[in-house]
Amino acid sequence: MSGTANVLEIRDVAVHFSGRGGMLGGSTHTVKAVNGATLDIAKGETVALVGESGCGKSTLSNTIVGLQQPVAGSVKIGGAEVVGANRKALNDIRRKVQMIFQDPALSLDPRSTIGATIGEPLIVRGIARGKELKERVATLLTQVGLRPEHADRYPHQFSGGQRQRVVIARALALEPDLVICDEPVSALDVSVRAQILNLLVALQKRTGVSYLFVSHDLAVVRHICDRVVVMYLGRFVEMADRDTFFENPKHPYTKALMSAVPEADPDVQRAKQRFILSGELPSPSNIPSGCAFHTRCPLATEICSRERPELTPRPDGAMVACHHA
Repeated sequence: MSGTANVLEIRDVAVHFSGRGGMLGGSTHTVKAVNGATLDIAKGETVALVGESGCGKSTLSNTIVGLQQPVAGSVKIGGAEVVGANRKALNDIRRKVQMIFQDPALSLDPRSTIGATIGEPLIVRGIARGKELKERVATLLTQVGLRPEHADRYPHQFSGGQRQRVVIARALALEPDLVICDEPVSALDVSVRAQILNLLVALQKRTGVSYLFVSHDLAVVRHICDRVVVMYLGRFVEMADRDTFFENPKHPYTKALMSAVPEADPDVQRAKQRFILSGELPSPSNIPSGCAFHTRCPLATEICSRERPELTPRPDGAMVACHHA
C-alpha cells in the first residue's frame, strides 16, 4: 500500500543494542533486534504482527512511538517523521498514536480514579476541563461498555477485563489514528478475550482507527486482523491478507506456528500436517548466516545457510522470504 491514505509508513527500520556477555561483563556484542522492517498500515486497517517471544515485535512497537531510536530507517505516522523528531514534534505525533499493553493492572495508577486516568491526556493536551472533561470521560466509558459512574472508582475495584476496557478508553481519548495493541488480551481469562476483541472491532468501525496488533496467538489474530506479518529474528518472513495467510501459509516458520494451534475438532487435529522445529530460537546477538531460520528449518539446504532470501511477491499477493516456499 502507498499514498497519503497510510496512517503508518515504516521503511527499512533497524534497531540494534550494544551489550556485554557473561556474568562479569565479558566482551561486547550487538543485539540486532530489528533488521530492515518495511510496512504500511492504511486508515481503518488492522495488521497483526506475529512471532515468538524475542523476535523483535515489541522493539518495533516501541520504535514506532518514539520510545526507541533506530540505527537506520524511517517511521512516519500521518506523514510526520518520528525518527530524529525533536521533543515538540514528537509530542504532536504521539497524539496520533497510542498503545494498549498486555497487563491492564500494570497500565493503571492504583492511586488514581478511573475518571482521572482517562481524563489526564485530555487535561495535559488542553482539550477539555471541568464539565466538558466529565462529559468526555463519561462518553468514553460508555463506548467501552462501562458506566459513567465508574469514573469515581479505582482500578482494584474492577476485573481484568474491565481494567482493559479502561485502558482502551484512555487510548482512544485523544482520537488517535493508530493504536498499537501489544498482546492486549493474553493476560485475560479466555472467557473475556472475545469480549475485548469484539470491542476493538466495534470501536474501529465507529472511529476508523487503525490497529497494529502484536500477538503470538494466531487464533486471536484470525479473529481481528485484515493482514498478517510474520517476524523472525528481527526480519519479516511472510506478509499476506488474512484469508490467504490462513488458507495457504507458505514460509516453513509460518507453517510451524500454524501447526502449533490446537483444533477444536479431534479429527481435524489428527489430520493436521505437523511442522516440527528443531532447536531453540537463536540469539539476536548471534544471528545465523543466510536465512536466519535455516538452523531450525526442515526444508533447509546449502543455499539457505549461504544466501538470505528477500521478501518476494507471490501470485496470490503474499510476500515470502524463503528459497523453498
